[in-house]
This record gives sequence, structure tokens and C-alpha cells, in this order.
Amino acid sequence: MDRQNMQGPTGVLLINTGSPSSPTSEAVHAYLEQFLMDERIRPLPAPVWRVILEHMILPRRCPTSAKKYAAIWTDEGSPLIAGCRALAKQIEATLQDDMNGRQNDPMANTLVRAAMIYGEPSIDSILDELRAAGCKRLVALPLYPQSAYSTTAAALDAFNRRLAQMGWQVPVTSIEAYGDDLAYLDAMANAIRQAGYRPESDYLLLSLHAVPLPDIDAGDTYTEQVRRSTRAIAKRLGAPDDAWSVAYQSPFEDGRRWTGPNTARVVEQLARSEKRRLVVACPGFAVDCLETLYDIDLILRATYRDTQADAANDMLYVPCLNATIAHAEALMRIIRQTVLR
Repeated sequence: MDRQNMQGPTGVLLINTGSPSSPTSEAVHAYLEQFLMDERIRPLPAPVWRVILEHMILPRRCPTSAKKYAAIWTDEGSPLIAGCRALAKQIEATLQDDMNGRQNDPMANTLVRAAMIYGEPSIDSILDELRAAGCKRLVALPLYPQSAYSTTAAALDAFNRRLAQMGWQVPVTSIEAYGDDLAYLDAMANAIRQAGYRPESDYLLLSLHAVPLPDIDAGDTYTEQVRRSTRAIAKRLGAPDDAWSVAYQSPFEDGRRWTGPNTARVVEQLARSEKRRLVVACPGFAVDCLETLYDIDLILRATYRDTQADAANDMLYVPCLNATIAHAEALMRIIRQTVLR
């Protein structure tokens, strides 16, 4: 990185999938239409898929999803958006503390912002803000520790497309995956341990978002990344080989095959077979969202509790790393290592 390019702020975009603007059918419709029409997401050519989406999927899904969002909505709005914004502020503060007066550091005067692929705050609006702030370099960090075509690639597609539309010629660093990073692995393991996980008496289930198997067949390395990350986390925790496993959640019902085993089915099976507490963590999610707060902590915890023969064996959900100092410090180190490489 040359001296000329070091003049001016660095803009960091923390990119996540997004959320409806409110827990209403109308807002969910607007969000899901944008999300599910993305070429990285849709299973069929756009004209065919749009007809199916508008006439079969969205009318049925939007009211149901709106009720789910309403169950987790906060005073700050969407947990995902509020959490990503809080994380951005925490990383920015952590970076500034790390400068310790080093004005010539390339990461001095760094602006960190949360941006969503679908919905607001949009990548478009955040890039406009960073350009207006005079940023001389950009870092794009999709908040998916294990990269996939349908997540990280979709985020970088949207980011690069907007840059091209703006005609903004600026040095860019993209961080495409960080699931093998030691700081991330340590933060995840410590979060699970601090939540109360006991390797001698608990069963640990690591649940990650499912992806379509056709993507894996086409060369997506997501499942291999998941294998490495989860094994490293389990090893750090000292989890016995027969007392931990991996499952995949939230597949979309679009006729394709998805990675498995399915988390909901695994939780039901464990509830019938295990005589100990179940601890569930989601190391593929950086910030809590509908898929963790509703699907895991509300629905599957109730399923496990109600199915367990021994009422004393509850399920413990470990929150995502969210805007914790440990998470901010881990991502700060990842950003610095990448920029200064």
C-alpha cells in the first residue's frame, strides 16, 4: 500500500444478508422479493421464478414470517440490523484504541459501517456515505465466517456492482472467509464455554446455515470450511467425539437438495436419545437474527424441552458473538492483517 493511498480514511463495510424494515407482511414481502430474486439465490430463471414467487411462495410465506419477526423484534428494530450496527461501532472504537496515537498507521481514521445486501442500510447508501467522507480505500467484510456462493459471493457481487455503477476508482480489499482464523475460533470457543458448556456432561450441537447441494457440486467449498471450523471449535472446548455434532438449519423449500443433517430433525432425535443437556451454538452466524433467535432459541429449545423424558435436561442456546468486545477484537485483527498484508 503506497504512501499516496494512505492519505485519507479507510472505509470498512460489514456486509450481512438483511432484514425487513418492520415485522409486517408488506415489509417482509419487499425484503423477500429482493432476496429471493437474487441470481445467487433463485433456483430457476428469473421470469419463471418470479411467477412462482409472486403467486405461490410470497402470499403464503409473508404473513407467517411477519409473525416470526414480530416475536423477536426489539425497541431498536430488527435484531440483525441493530446488532450489525452495534458491531460496526464496536470495531471502529476497537481500531481507534489499537492505534494508540500511531497517526501513520494505515488503519488510522477508519470508518466502519454495517451494510445489507437486501434492505436497509443498503450497500449503495453506505458506499455513498463513505465516498462523501473521503475514503481512499475500502475493506469489504461479509459477515459469514464460512464463505458460500449464496452468502459471501452474493455480498461481494452487490458490493462490486455498486462500485462499478458509481465509477469509484478506489483500492479494495475483500475478506472472503475467516472461519479458520485463530482469533475467531478462540472467540467462538470462549463464548460457548462462558455460556456454561460443560464437556463432561453436555451434548454440543453446532448448527450452521444450510446451502443448496447443487452449489457444493459446482465447487462451493462451504461444507469443507464448516468441517474445519467446527472441529477446531470442538477441540478447543475438549468436546468428546461422541458428544458433539454438526447440523444445518433453515433450508429453503424450493425443490433443491440442501446440506444436512437438518438441525430440527437432529434436535428431535437428540431429545429422544440423550439423557443430558443440549448446548446449541451457531458459529456461522456473526449476529443473532430470525434463524437463531426464533428458529433455535424459541422453537427448537421448546421442542427439546417438551420431548425430553427428563425435564431437568433443558437446551441451552449460546448467543452469537454479536457486538461483544471479543468479537470486535477478533474482526479488528482480521481486518488489520488483511489490509497490512
